[in-house]
Amino acid sequence: MRIGLALGAVILVAMLAAGMIPFTSLLVKAETPTITVAVDLGHGESDKYLDYIMSNITFVNWVIINGTINSSVLEGVDVLILGQPTVGFTFEEMQAIKDWLQTGNKVLWVAGDSDYGSGNLTQIYCNDLLDFIGAKLRLEYAALYDDYNNAGAFYRVLLRVAPDNVPELNTSIIAQNITKPILGHGPDMLIWVDENGTAHDIVNETFPGLIRIVWSYDTAYAGDNNPPDPLVYNQYDYGQGTGNHTFVFMAAEYWSDLNVLIVVSGESPYGDYEPTWAPEYHGVELDGPTFVTNMIKWFVHILTAPQQAPGGETTTTTTQPTTTTTTTQPTTTTTTTTTTTTTTTQPTTTTTTTTTTTTTTTTAGGAAAGNTTTTTTAGEGKGANTALILAVVILIIIIGAAAYFLRK
Repeated sequence: MRIGLALGAVILVAMLAAGMIPFTSLLVKAETPTITVAVDLGHGESDKYLDYIMSNITFVNWVIINGTINSSVLEGVDVLILGQPTVGFTFEEMQAIKDWLQTGNKVLWVAGDSDYGSGNLTQIYCNDLLDFIGAKLRLEYAALYDDYNNAGAFYRVLLRVAPDNVPELNTSIIAQNITKPILGHGPDMLIWVDENGTAHDIVNETFPGLIRIVWSYDTAYAGDNNPPDPLVYNQYDYGQGTGNHTFVFMAAEYWSDLNVLIVVSGESPYGDYEPTWAPEYHGVELDGPTFVTNMIKWFVHILTAPQQAPGGETTTTTTQPTTTTTTTQPTTTTTTTTTTTTTTTQPTTTTTTTTTTTTTTTTAGGAAAGNTTTTTTAGEGKGANTALILAVVILIIIIGAAAYFLRK
């Protein structure tokens, strides 16, 4: 019996050493993030809810950009989120972003604002960047309002997550487990511009590679607070009292030749007065955390398992999603007496408490260089070393056991 056990241990050791049985079959290997997401705070953006986002979405590495955007700052970055900039981008910064995109396998998310207050400047800064990099998507020079589907005021707009069906890009990831609306606090709607500079209604006109993601309800209308004038959704045809309208709040365009995704939204997932991440606002339950998490999951999928439709173009179902009004209320004024009815339950937002190690690195280049802060969840990047150490320990135990039985 003892000789049999010893012989079995020796055989197991030999098979492990020969690679016939991989160490991973005996160990639980720690998964380490392979995608790095950079969040810009260097152009006047707020960091509201950013800590919650980073502590809950732990399957990517996070980098915070606190200064100028340049090639050094973007090195190793896969996803760049510009969350409602209030300071314009320099020519050098826009060129750095364009060059970064041209390397391929990248995602850029540009988040804007309505034209209320100084939001019109944010719209201009975002559109200037989108034009510079060669994107078709644009923020409309307007505001998106809704007197019925809102969180107690016409500018706290409730929105539907209903992405166009693009099987090649697995857009179904975006809507997974979403049953409630998301929030746009003082949001904007999108349009697109062709190569001749002509602006188009994104609801009824599409282009190859377009993916519409989030929509208003059909009770929305356009507002116009500050110049410049709207390019498509003017007050005469789309303003308050002109009928029911549906607008696109978020969309993406896919560059199949580079596997690049350009995402544009009328509000930001972080920062802002009340970001899209919000799980609840003025008594209305929201799916903000699930939505933002799904967007990051979708980015990871695009970058790690790129898919293209035949001919190098995405195949998009362009049928506008059916409107379902989930919240009813009387026409609102600016008072807070309006009630909102929702039939779903409060989403659970779990803030994972993790110990983080923060390293601040100042890139070379003097005043023109940007500062980045890299945040890595404790334990990430150590999975392989831990597995190796455990494997060695197991081998030592097995060899010791074999020797003990052989002595007996």
